[in-house]
Amino acid sequence: MLPERIRLLDVDVNGAHSGRLAHASTYTFDYHRDDAGQPSVSLLMPPGTLHFDGGGALFPAMDMNLPEGYLFMQIRAFFPKQVITPMHLLALMGNNGIGRLGYRLADTPAAKPPAVVNKADLLASGNGPALFEELMHAYLSTGAGISGVQPKIMVPDRATMPVPTLIVKMAADRYPGLSANEFMCLSAAQEAGILVAPFDLSEDGSLLVIERFDIAADGTRLGFEDVASLMGQHVRDTLSDRKYHGSYERIATALKLINLPSAELARFFEQVAFSAMVRNGDGHLKNFGVLYSGPDDVRLAPMFDVVTTSIYKYQRFEGGPALEDHTMALKLFAGAKGSKTYPHAKDLLDFGRRVCGVSDPAAVIQRIAQGMVQALAKSRTDHRIAALLHDQMNAAWQSGLVLAREVVR
Repeated sequence: MLPERIRLLDVDVNGAHSGRLAHASTYTFDYHRDDAGQPSVSLLMPPGTLHFDGGGALFPAMDMNLPEGYLFMQIRAFFPKQVITPMHLLALMGNNGIGRLGYRLADTPAAKPPAVVNKADLLASGNGPALFEELMHAYLSTGAGISGVQPKIMVPDRATMPVPTLIVKMAADRYPGLSANEFMCLSAAQEAGILVAPFDLSEDGSLLVIERFDIAADGTRLGFEDVASLMGQHVRDTLSDRKYHGSYERIATALKLINLPSAELARFFEQVAFSAMVRNGDGHLKNFGVLYSGPDDVRLAPMFDVVTTSIYKYQRFEGGPALEDHTMALKLFAGAKGSKTYPHAKDLLDFGRRVCGVSDPAAVIQRIAQGMVQALAKSRTDHRIAALLHDQMNAAWQSGLVLAREVVR
C-alpha cells in the first residue's frame, strides 16, 4: 500500500541518489550536492543549478513516463480507495521507468527486483490475452513506468538487470490486430535500415514483445526524454490533445537546440518519412525522443510506437460517427505552410534537404519503400498475421509507396 499523501521522493540516476523531489503547493527538485559534473535528471535541468521550481506541474522529464490509458485504469482498479497523484505514480514506478531515473519514498531503500520471465515462453503463447492478464497482475507494481494508451506492461527477463527489460504490448479490442500491425511496421523499418529495438510477435499474433532500447550493452541505463519533454510541455492529461500540437519541423528545431549531430537529424528524417509512408497518423510529440549518457553524448532514440492507423476507424466523441484517419499527427512544416495532410514527394524532399540537412532524401524514400515491399512479402506467409490484416496493410501502404515512384520521375 502507498501512503495517503506523498510529499517527498528521493530521485536516483542509474541507481545512485541524485536529489529530492518535493510537492506542496508547487513541485520542486533539489540536487543533493553541489557538483556540476554529476548526472542530470533532465537535459533541461543541468546539475549546475541546484534548485528547480516547477510550479503547479510536475517537471516534464518526470511526467513523461507516468502510466496512462489502460495501464492507469489498471492501477486505479488495484488501488480502488487510494488517491492517486503524480507523486503516487512515481513511487509506484520506482526504478523501472524508461530512462535512467528512479524514485523512492524519502529515506527508504530501493525495492527488490521481481522474478524474471522467459522471453521464449512469452513468444510461444497460444493465448496471448490470458497471458497478458497474468503479467498485468504479477508485474503491475514493477512494470508501470511506461506511457501510452495501448495495453502494455514491462517485465524482467534477466536476473542480472535490476529493472524490467521487455515491453509486452497487447492489441486493444477497438483496434484489432494492433500488435501484428506494429510488428509489420517495425519489420518494414528494419528491412529499410532504420534503427529499431529488437522485437518479435507471439505465436498467436496477439502479443508484441520489444526489448528496451535505453539499456546499454554493459547494463548501464541511458537517459531518455521524449520530444514533448524536451519542449518543456506537459501532455499526459487524458483529455488533452497537446501532444498533437506542433510540427515535425519544430521537432527538428528542438533537436538542433540540444546540439543533436547532423547524422542523427538524418535519422529523424528517416523516422518522419517512414511514418508518412506507412500512414501512421499517431506520430505525435511523445513518439520521438533522444537517448543520452551526458550533455555531450545525445542521440536520437530508435523508432518506436509506429503503426498504420489509417486502417482503423475512430470517434471524436462517444457515440459519434465512425471516421477514417487520413492525416498525420502533426504538421510537416511550421507556420502557415504547415498541413497535417500526408505530404507529396516534393514536400518530403524539401523537408529532408532543408530542415534535416539530408543530401539525398530521394534515396531514403526509395530505401523505405523497398523495406515496405519486403515486409509485405514476408508477412504474406507469416501464419501469425491474419490475411485480412495483411490485405488492409497492403492497401494502406500503396499510397505511401507512390512517393517512391514520384521521386524518380
